[in-house]
Amino acid sequence: MTRPIAFGRALLFLAVTSPIWAFSQASALLNPAGRLALVLALTLLFLYWDKRPPEVLGLDPRPRRLGELALGFLGGALLIVIVAAVMYFVLPFPWQRNDSFKAGAALLALLFVLAASAFEELIFRGYALERMMAAIGLWPAQILTALIFALYHMLHGWPWDVAIIGTTLGSLLFGLVFVRWRSVPAAVGVHAAGNWTRDLLLADPPTVRTFLGPLANRAWTPLDQFNARVVWNGVAFLACVVMAIAVHRHRRAELASANAT
Repeated sequence: MTRPIAFGRALLFLAVTSPIWAFSQASALLNPAGRLALVLALTLLFLYWDKRPPEVLGLDPRPRRLGELALGFLGGALLIVIVAAVMYFVLPFPWQRNDSFKAGAALLALLFVLAASAFEELIFRGYALERMMAAIGLWPAQILTALIFALYHMLHGWPWDVAIIGTTLGSLLFGLVFVRWRSVPAAVGVHAAGNWTRDLLLADPPTVRTFLGPLANRAWTPLDQFNARVVWNGVAFLACVVMAIAVHRHRRAELASANAT
């Protein structure tokens, strides 16, 4: 497949699937499982069009894919634990256990988050990113995909600074995880764990899904909000740096192995 064709199919895939994401933000007609099934079917259809197997995206039904999902989830959860630990010292709020926490609600939320994260990863870090990488290279593809991801969030009401900085950093991180293991499940694990653990440990005001958090007895000041964003984005940026180094080393090792043979 030539580079122009690969890039064109990436854009076509986004043109077909992104409206499903946009529609899902404004309507409850399709539940997360239904949206996931639809985008998965479209992904497999595009791969069939390419005459390539699902394993190029880590979508083949092998046990190792569950392992990649689990390891990604552990990595994403660890990331939020680090964020929470730093915020403990930065924010002037007492961290307390939430008495209204319900384990059942948290587990149901986990299933929802897994389906929603898989849906987004298939659209933005699956086929489209992989084909863009083949056409224009890793970092141009990463940046373009991240900007599209941020733009869609802005169009659906996210503050521009959160979308441009936080959402873009998240997209870069999930994309690097995908690139390192060539596995959408690994990226889904990181994405889902980040969203779920955030609600479990950082939500204020707390919900029935919040086990522990900074239970403030007053409204957050602009300085509190700024400090929290600096911590969040700073840890996410460092995670991107770590993953970028891992990707670079892995690709260099692959190149050395190929040259040796």
